Formats: sequence, structure tokens, C-alpha cells
Amino acid sequence: MFLLIDIGNTKTKWMLRDKDRIYKHDSFLTEDIDQDHFEFDVAIKKVLISNVAGFEKEAILKIKLKKFSCPVEFIKAHKKLNHLINNYQDETKLGTDRWLSALSVSHEIKKTAVIVSVGTAVTIDYVSFDEKKSQHTFEGGVILPGLYLTKNALANNTADLKNSEGVVQMPPINTANAIESGFVLSVLGNIKSLFDLASSESQDVAIILSGGDAELIDQHMDKSLKKYISIKKDLVLEGLYVFANI
Repeated sequence: MFLLIDIGNTKTKWMLRDKDRIYKHDSFLTEDIDQDHFEFDVAIKKVLISNVAGFEKEAILKIKLKKFSCPVEFIKAHKKLNHLINNYQDETKLGTDRWLSALSVSHEIKKTAVIVSVGTAVTIDYVSFDEKKSQHTFEGGVILPGLYLTKNALANNTADLKNSEGVVQMPPINTANAIESGFVLSVLGNIKSLFDLASSESQDVAIILSGGDAELIDQHMDKSLKKYISIKKDLVLEGLYVFANI
């Protein structure tokens, strides 16, 4: 039995599973990581963790997990693992969440992919596929503030742009809609740029959406790209499971 944990900046997701099925799957706010979230009667073979929320959260979780008396591994990006090559300038600087998402996708599909995670931050990554070698390569990508960070930055650093709920509207006719629309259009534009880059190298490209605001982006995706899209909510946890079985 594996306990897989994805510590994000805002939310922490976890999954208890073996090769046959998922037994438990839940989430909590990362700021509450010091509470007792893991109470199981089954024996845990190993705990695998992705952490992008800093060393303090890692240290707290290590203490919480001691009760399982099993190996606990905080995963880092590799230069090469299985059929995935990491082409980042310094592979150790690639966020574990981005690398594990690429590992999950490389395990599941045999084609080039644009992987989009829409959470506290937005990451849009290009993973190429060499059919002859049956090999994926993480080629790089872009990072943007997520919707929450975008709204907060504008609310905190400008006099008149308040943090309020808006909708996507073209053209936007109020401030809240202007901010929401600006965020979505920015993400869509970056997806299109990475998709065009991927398509210049491959005729078969998938767009994988994940993260809390994946549906928001999917809802407004250009019709010409809709057929390439699938939504995978737990790419990082799936990547941890792939890692556990290599």
C-alpha cells in the first residue's frame, strides 16, 4: 500500500492506493498540514511526496508520518527516468509537481503533450514524444500567476482594483469582469503558443488540463483546440504512483 501526497501552495491532496485500487482520496488546506489527516488501519509500504510549499511544510509532515514506520521519500526531478528525459537547464530546479505531471502523461499516452496546471500558479509545459525511441522529453514551459494570485496582486497593489468575483466577457464592461477575462485570455494565449510550438514538431498533440481552475479554462478554450483536450485532476498523484512502480 502506498500513501501518495501532493503538497501544493494552497491545497494538499493525498491518495492511499495499491496496484488494484484507490482506497482513500482526499485533500486539505496546506496551512493545516500540522493537523492529523492520516489515520489508517492498513500497513503502509511507502510514502511518496511532492512538495512545492517549502521546507517548513516538509519538516512538519516528516514528524506526522513517523508513526507509519516506513520509508518516506520526498521526490525530486530526475534528469532521466524510465522513458522521460528532463531537458530543463538545471533539472534540479524543475518543480516536482511539473516533473511528476510529465511523468504521469508520459506513462499514459504515446504522443506529444501540452500540460496545463491551473492552480495557485499556472504552469504550461511542452513534453515532446519521439515515436521511434518511444521516449518523451520535458522541453520546458511557462509559469503565470493563478486567478487568486492575479486578483490579490491587483487588489493589494492598486487603488481601485478590488478583489471581487467576475466572469469572462468580451468585451468586459466592469472591473471584475475585466480582471477575470484578462486572466483567462492570458492563459489561453499561452496555451495556444505552446500548442503551436508543439504542433510545429508533431502532428499529434494532446492538451492535458489539471488543477482547480481547469474547467474554467476548458469552458473558454477555442473551438479549434477542444478536440485535443482532456482533463486529468490528479496528475501529480498519478505521477507519484508511476514513480512508486518504476
